[in-house]
This record gives sequence, structure tokens and C-alpha cells, in this order.
Amino acid sequence: MLKTIIKREILEYLKSAKFLIGLGITLALAAGSTVINVQDYKGRLQDYQAAREELKSDFFYIHLYRPPQVLSTLVQGKDRKLGNSITLTYLGIPARTTGYMGEGASQHNRFISGFAAVDFAFIVRVVLSLLVVFIAYGAISEEKSAGTLKLTLANQVPRDRLLLGKFLGGWLVVIAALLAAALVSLIIILSHSFIEFKAADWARFVSFMGLAALYLTVSYTISLFVSVLVNRPAVALMILLQAWVFLVIVYPNLGNIAADSVTKLPSEEQLAKQKAAAFQPYEADYKKVDEAFNQGVRKGEMSKEIEVRSVELETLRADLNHQVDEEFGRKLTSQMTLARMISSFSPAVLFDQAAERYARTGMTEYERFMREVYRYWQQHAARARLMYVDRDAYKKAPPLDFRVADESAGEALAATWLPWLLLAFLSLAFFALAYTAFLRKDVR
Repeated sequence: MLKTIIKREILEYLKSAKFLIGLGITLALAAGSTVINVQDYKGRLQDYQAAREELKSDFFYIHLYRPPQVLSTLVQGKDRKLGNSITLTYLGIPARTTGYMGEGASQHNRFISGFAAVDFAFIVRVVLSLLVVFIAYGAISEEKSAGTLKLTLANQVPRDRLLLGKFLGGWLVVIAALLAAALVSLIIILSHSFIEFKAADWARFVSFMGLAALYLTVSYTISLFVSVLVNRPAVALMILLQAWVFLVIVYPNLGNIAADSVTKLPSEEQLAKQKAAAFQPYEADYKKVDEAFNQGVRKGEMSKEIEVRSVELETLRADLNHQVDEEFGRKLTSQMTLARMISSFSPAVLFDQAAERYARTGMTEYERFMREVYRYWQQHAARARLMYVDRDAYKKAPPLDFRVADESAGEALAATWLPWLLLAFLSLAFFALAYTAFLRKDVR
């Protein structure tokens, strides 16, 4: 009997115009966004390769690029907002990255920025979750409104089997739509020779797809619960759309506003004062050395001791400024963490948080990059000092290498256990509520 109910539900959904239209939109968006993001990935890959070649030469300005991640073709995350390049010298480290859809963009032309937010994660979070609402809001309420629910239960169909069959039938259709969209995106991605999926990337992709399926399950169980509670399908749809807007759009932004109110960040002026205060103990020595340096330039006779001390003070100033910027970055990260904690009962926030970790396009990967930038700068500053202390040793020194260690798929999965747990809890909780409500529902 359960198999019959499931088959009937699947056939009903497959014949439904709203499902077919939703599926068509999903596949079109999956294809279009993947094509654009693949070309964007190609440009960033060329930028990165060019930057690595440039590091083999010794220039005053050094351009470092964040290595593009293969799964950024599916999950853009915060890549576009954070930037992907940084230019440093031994005299200073910028506080933030530039490039990538902003000022100072790389040599490759970027695609239309209005399409920036559309990626596969967006399709799952917004398009497919809306599709779930539109196909599930009438699962029980439409049959109750039409009177067919009473007839079905009059034929001695157990309520628990009926509800489970409706849930499984609708869930399988939703997962089929998810897999179809993923297949379209994968075919486009793997058709390009410059994209290589390694074993770790496949593991991350499978984890992402499992997470997407769990997120859509939460959406489906919430929709099923409302459909059980409300007898009129139009009212059920209105309630679900309002709930969707709140959980996907309003609630996450409320978390950001609340975190911004609780955690106050210093202004640019305050940061400048902190940097000046940090260097204050060395200010007198710096002015003395700077004056001697300028006199040496005018006379054409430069003391090696003055050159070395000048470089030491400049690099010290840069290091102290970086420490102030780093402390600001930690406060910014704390603010973001607080915002996510406040919004942690939004399934969309939980999904985004874990998806960015799997694709390596979130703050964790950015902070890993910035830590490596600082390590590289320390080596570069020490090498620059060597240029004044021992010219021969400087010439013999090997070129510095810049690499960012990859986080393993296992580490990413271990770091995202909480979103998985909360999404699983929400799925079970809403299904249990729908089940309990349906057993007590008056179908007359």
C-alpha cells in the first residue's frame, strides 16, 4: 500500500504544471550560472598562475592571489566580496584584499556583476526551496478542501501510511530535481579541460549535495506540517511564503543587524590612532634615521648602518600596523560569528555556512590565506634587510614560495557537524509535528 501511495504522489507531481515550470527554471538557472562561473574561474586561475610566475622574479611590488577553488563554480560564497588578490612590499601589508568584481580588478574582464549572486548554492537555497513550498503546500490541504482526503481514509488507508507515502513521494521528486540540476552543472564543469576534480573535491561535492538534500528536507517537512494544520490551500501557501521570506531573507539580516549593534567596530580614524600609538615608542628614532637617510641621499654618501636601520624601522612600522589590522579582523570575525549564532535557526544560514566551508569560499579560507600572506611578508622583509646587510647572500638566496595549505575534506566535514545536526533535528521535529497533527486531524 505504501508503494502505491508513493507512486501515485510521484505521478501527480510529475504531471503538475507548477513542478514542471519550477524544474525548467531550476535547470535553466543551473546551466546559465555554471557557464558564467566556470569562465570566471578560468580568469581567476590564469591570474593565479601568472602571479606564481611573477614570484620567480624579484620586484618591489609583489602580487599574491588566492588560489581559486574548483567548487567555487558551484558555491561562490564570499569570494566576490572579499577579493582575491593583495599587493605588498617589505614596507607594508594592505589590510584587505582587492580585485575580483571590484576596484583594481585583475587583467581579465569580469562578467556581468548583476549575475554575481546566482550559483548552485543560490539555486538550492532559494529556487528549489521555493519549489518545495509550491508543490507541498497542498499535499494535505488540497485533498481536505476537495473532500478526497475523507474518501481516501474511508477506504481503510492508515493515516500514518498515507502521510508517510505523501512525504516520501514529494521528497523523492524534490531530490530528483536537485540531482537533475547538479547533473547539468557537473556536465558543464567537467567539459572544460582546465578544471580538474580531485578526490578531495569529489568528497566535498558529495558532502555539499547531502547537505542540500537535508536543507530541502527541512523545507519539505515545514511545508507538510503547515499543509496538515491548514484546511484551505491558499491560506497554507500564504503562510508558507511568509515563513520562507522570514527564514531565508529577514531573519539572517536581523542577525547581522543585532550583531552590529552588540559588537562595535573601530572606525578608520580610530584604527589610524591605534597604529600611531603602537609606533610611538620608535617615533623619535625613526625621525632621526629618516633625517640622516635624507642627508645621505642629498650628499650621495649613504651609510650602510642608516640603510639597515631605516629598513628595520619601516618593517617594524608595517608589522605593528598589521597587528592592529589583524585585531580589527578578529573583531570582525567575532561579529560575523555572533550574527550566525543569532541566525542559527534559519535553515538557509546553516546551509550557507556549511556550503561555503565545503567549497572553501568562506571566511575560514580567507583567513587562512591572510595568515599565509603575513608569513610570506615576514620572510620577504627579512630578505629585503639582507639586501643591505649582505648583498652576496641576498643574491644567492632562493626565491620565496607562496602556497596556502589546503584543508582536507575530513576537516571540513568535522567542522560542519553542527549545521548537519541542527538541520536533521529540524527535519525530524517538523515531520513529527506533522505526523502528530495528522493523526488528530478532523477530515470531515
